[in-house]
Amino acid sequence: MNKSALYVKNILLYAGAFFLLVEWLLPLNEVTDTNQIQYFILFVAYCFLCLTFRLPFIVMTLGSILFILFSLHNLYFQGAFFSSDWLPRLLGILQSDAQSIMEWNIANLSFEMRSTLFFVLLWIMAYLIRYWIFYQKRIFFFFFLTILYITVLDTFSTYDAGAAIIRVTIIGFLLVAMLRINPERIKAASTERLENRRRSFLFLGSFLAIVIVLAYLAPKPGPQWPDPVPFITAHTTNQGQGESPNGQRIGYDMDDSKLGGSFVNDDTVVFTAKVEDEHYWRIETKDVYTGKGWELSKEEEKVPFKGNENLLPQYDSSVAGQVRKAEVTYSQPSVHLMHVPQLLSLTLKNGIQTDVTPTNEKLYPYQNDKLVTVQSYELTYKYPVFDIGLLQQAEEKKAESLENNNEFIARYTQLPANLPKRVKDLAREVTKNKNNRYEKAKAVEEYFRSNPYVYDTENVPIPTKNKDYVDQFLFDTKRGYCDNFSTSMVVLLRSLDIPARWVKGYTEGDATVISGSSKWTTYEITQNNAHSWVEVYFPGAGWVPFEPTKSFSNPYDFVDSQSNNSSENSQREEEKQETQVKEQPKEKELPAQEEKAKEKTASLQNAKLSMKWKVLFYGLIVVMLIVIYLNRFKWFLPFYISFYKKKERVETFESAYAFLLKRLAANGLKRQESQTLRDFAGEVDEKLNTVNMLKLTKKYERVLYRNADSIKEWKESIELWENLIKKRVLDHCFAD
Repeated sequence: MNKSALYVKNILLYAGAFFLLVEWLLPLNEVTDTNQIQYFILFVAYCFLCLTFRLPFIVMTLGSILFILFSLHNLYFQGAFFSSDWLPRLLGILQSDAQSIMEWNIANLSFEMRSTLFFVLLWIMAYLIRYWIFYQKRIFFFFFLTILYITVLDTFSTYDAGAAIIRVTIIGFLLVAMLRINPERIKAASTERLENRRRSFLFLGSFLAIVIVLAYLAPKPGPQWPDPVPFITAHTTNQGQGESPNGQRIGYDMDDSKLGGSFVNDDTVVFTAKVEDEHYWRIETKDVYTGKGWELSKEEEKVPFKGNENLLPQYDSSVAGQVRKAEVTYSQPSVHLMHVPQLLSLTLKNGIQTDVTPTNEKLYPYQNDKLVTVQSYELTYKYPVFDIGLLQQAEEKKAESLENNNEFIARYTQLPANLPKRVKDLAREVTKNKNNRYEKAKAVEEYFRSNPYVYDTENVPIPTKNKDYVDQFLFDTKRGYCDNFSTSMVVLLRSLDIPARWVKGYTEGDATVISGSSKWTTYEITQNNAHSWVEVYFPGAGWVPFEPTKSFSNPYDFVDSQSNNSSENSQREEEKQETQVKEQPKEKELPAQEEKAKEKTASLQNAKLSMKWKVLFYGLIVVMLIVIYLNRFKWFLPFYISFYKKKERVETFESAYAFLLKRLAANGLKRQESQTLRDFAGEVDEKLNTVNMLKLTKKYERVLYRNADSIKEWKESIELWENLIKKRVLDHCFAD
């Protein structure tokens, strides 16, 4: 094979290896909290380009370090890359994390350190794959691992690996075929045999193409067996329930881009709260409805909560209320801080500060610019009492409210362009006789209670590609849990140009300790209490909560000052009592019947995150050890050479020659059983373009068959042996 053909072959091999490794990165956006994977993909591309064009190791290393620093700056820091303020901060974070690693405190590693370790892992993987392909001449093991990886993700996660499996299969078999091609055999083959082989390959390729097209176009039956994942999950997490074979775990989940699906109960305690009044616990809000779920309109940097309290929901002075306190204690340390409107202060221990993301109003605990977990904290807030009369007159105060801001209106009345028309028609029909915003909001809220919508946690479909999540619930299935009800109410209100948003967190939980002589009550909040509800904006009041989900009632007080009674509050209490009577036999299951398919608790999510990074860390160590082992002869080559050169014994020549044969075999030149030593030496010299192997073999045969002086012959052969060892072990893969 000429040099240009070999060069093209090597480029194709590197390209195939790159695409196989990229298949490991593509699912990360969906199955983990990892975002912006383009940096990791570009880094892998850079590594393979350096290997393809045989750049010096020092050049590749410096370039890799620069690329990693550039990526970390773009991911976690602001300002110019060449500014002098961010690099010392990064080095300080990495130094602190290095200490955490020494103390085996892997769970609290910063995102900067985690990303750095991931870059290093990819760097090592590039070298490892190169070793497999160009030295071991094998890629099937990595090909098999890739297939196994994406099929497991396809089975046990929301990642759709249909297209990925096809890509990996094609690329993998092409790599295997290219590595099986023997240039010497092709060179020796007759023209007739080559032509017959080409025809065979053409026939096989055409046959495979026809089979693939037919398989793609043919009708396919649905799954013949029930999905085993929920059953396994339920039993491996000590739930002991598994009522629904198609269920999934529930709890809080940061990804709401794809709503739908059924789930099973989970009574795992997330946190306990000592409070003066019962209320919902907020975590975050979402503002962009996509037709499939919820996303954020923009990403914003976190800012300290202290001094920016107005970034969280604030009620107007017209909203009455009392200042209350609460104490939150997690079952396991968490990074998610529960809060309630209107939050006045939040106190953490050990000098930890609270940061807030303005877009979704989510709170995070930070210490020394590093995200940390907390076990407990205290908060002070204003518990509201809403005046129905003032809410009915809210639209008169539009001119003095946030609704004067076009960006605010666009953000909280946003709807997808392809929202079915019948959804908007239904919104107008439900509210046609209502005169103000409050009456319209109540009409939509009551619509679900007065119509045959069913609260169901098992038979809840995921919308297909061309189906809208809300439209499917409102007109087709009419069954679902909190996400279905709350999302539908937001969309219906936005169809009427009423600003509304989707809120997620937890319900008040179950009271476990009630002090008769004290104003404090302790509630236990489990995964089953994860919930979503609606907030509607009222000029002159602020964001007011509404509860459209059947079997749930709004925990906040509404009074009608104009009629000097609290009929609304009484109605709410009656609804709550009626619900409790209906659900008496299922008191513990009630909260569970409102959560979505993919949610996980904050505490368990943190524990899983900890386990994930422990596995990554130990995996990194294992991979590094494997790389060191596979390259031990190359890296320790000077030691081996020095060892044999200084060893003057009768058996040294035989041992050194055997060592050379072993290294040649490991690098693709293996002696066949039928070959004589001289035949094999001639083959090696031809491959390496040298005459050293034949000269060395002749001297070795003198010792082996003629009883020549072994020590003398070895001293005369050391240079030949050393040149062969260095050439075969150190030469770049293009020499193969």
